[in-house]
Amino acid sequence: MGETTTASVQPYPAGTMWTFRSRESGYVNTEELALSWLVGGTAPICEDPSAEGKPAADLWHYWARDANRYHERWPDAFRPGEVHISWKVVAPPPGDGVFEGAPYTRDERHLPRQSQVDESQHDFLTWYTYPEHAETGERVNWLRLPVLDRAWRDGTEDLGGFIQEASGWKPSPLQLAMDVVQVARGCGLWTPELALMSGDLDDGEQYQLAGWLGEQLGAMDSDVFDALYAKLDKHHQSDVNDSINDFADNAVGDPSWRG
Repeated sequence: MGETTTASVQPYPAGTMWTFRSRESGYVNTEELALSWLVGGTAPICEDPSAEGKPAADLWHYWARDANRYHERWPDAFRPGEVHISWKVVAPPPGDGVFEGAPYTRDERHLPRQSQVDESQHDFLTWYTYPEHAETGERVNWLRLPVLDRAWRDGTEDLGGFIQEASGWKPSPLQLAMDVVQVARGCGLWTPELALMSGDLDDGEQYQLAGWLGEQLGAMDSDVFDALYAKLDKHHQSDVNDSINDFADNAVGDPSWRG
């Protein structure tokens, strides 16, 4: 039995070629296609000259501190720690430079909140006909197109590449948002700053947060401290209280202040 592109629901193999026609010129293209992604807020960090050569994990921690910005600006639209993902359909090198918005990725929560947004949201299908398999004529399944990897290491600093490099995560095809807290927990990059975006903390996270709050005495905004403190159960709150008492003992020089 001969192989067909519908014999599997796995991603299309490398080198799969697609035929599509330009709606403007009528020119027929035959190209390999893939999906390229970018997580919100990563571009300015990567484009800053000071980011060059910095470890991916350092950029991750810097970026994650602001990962709640969508929720803070539009709390009814985005969950805490949820960040928008944008998508392009591309022809991987040595393709002819196809680089258009991916279809079926209109996110009503995000687009109306952008400045100078084009409400028609032009995408690949605005400029080209529906791609068909170059051999079988089957129409493309966009969810089977390969999702390109993004790297951040010596010799390769892809825009937003520190996300995948630090965490090992990349989105599913056409996924509209990233849950930063979930990804951070799954890969071990969870930090106390992310506690404000999360629900209940497990024991390990509570111990980590208690220790961190003890180290931050006097150096943190009181409202933030109180909000993080409220994340701890009574046992771990007592750890922070002990740290506060130790800090006061050292500052006063005499534990008699406790009475």
